[in-house]
Amino acid sequence: MEMNYTYLSLFYGCLALVLVSGSFWVKPGLKGWPNYILVIVGFVIGGLIVKSFFLAGFALVAVLINIYRYRQEIEKNRSIEVILIPDRDDHFLNYFLNYYRKDISKYFPRFDFTIEEEFLVALLYSNMETVGLIIAEIRDEQTLKICIDYMVPKHRNSQLARTFYQCELRCIDFLGFSQFYIEPQSKEHNNYLEKIGFKLIDGKYFSHTPLR
Repeated sequence: MEMNYTYLSLFYGCLALVLVSGSFWVKPGLKGWPNYILVIVGFVIGGLIVKSFFLAGFALVAVLINIYRYRQEIEKNRSIEVILIPDRDDHFLNYFLNYYRKDISKYFPRFDFTIEEEFLVALLYSNMETVGLIIAEIRDEQTLKICIDYMVPKHRNSQLARTFYQCELRCIDFLGFSQFYIEPQSKEHNNYLEKIGFKLIDGKYFSHTPLR
């Protein structure tokens, strides 16, 4: 009887390790995540029923890992809508600038919150939520200087940040410009640009991804 119990404990322990390991590697797809999480919840319940608290505890860890990964997958697959703002006195634009003024100044200390007529301004939305702002100066027919590519703090470290960057590229391409650059402004923003693939050339950051 004691030997059977030992084998069962070993089996449940191996099963627990497989669940935790699988939670880092398995990717069932956006629609499949809820079902996959429910299956692992079943192992939590099963572990409690057979009084294998090792299995129940590790299965619970796997549940938490997969909930986190599921939320990341949702963020990554969220679409972003770009709304161009032609009116520099737009009420919501000014409200956004004032609300995030301190945080914007931290990342873009050169920006003086004066929006000239030749600037392009766009607010970015996702699921009816304002997630970012792009302000760009037209340098010539082909080139834009990005003054601000700001993302709200709530989503800055999420998968949505990568979507924001890709959306920025598509927006610039859609407007007919072939290249853009960003001048260094703050250490935090410079590090972010380098992290997502920008290269510093002659004192300006250029995207490694071609627009066309």
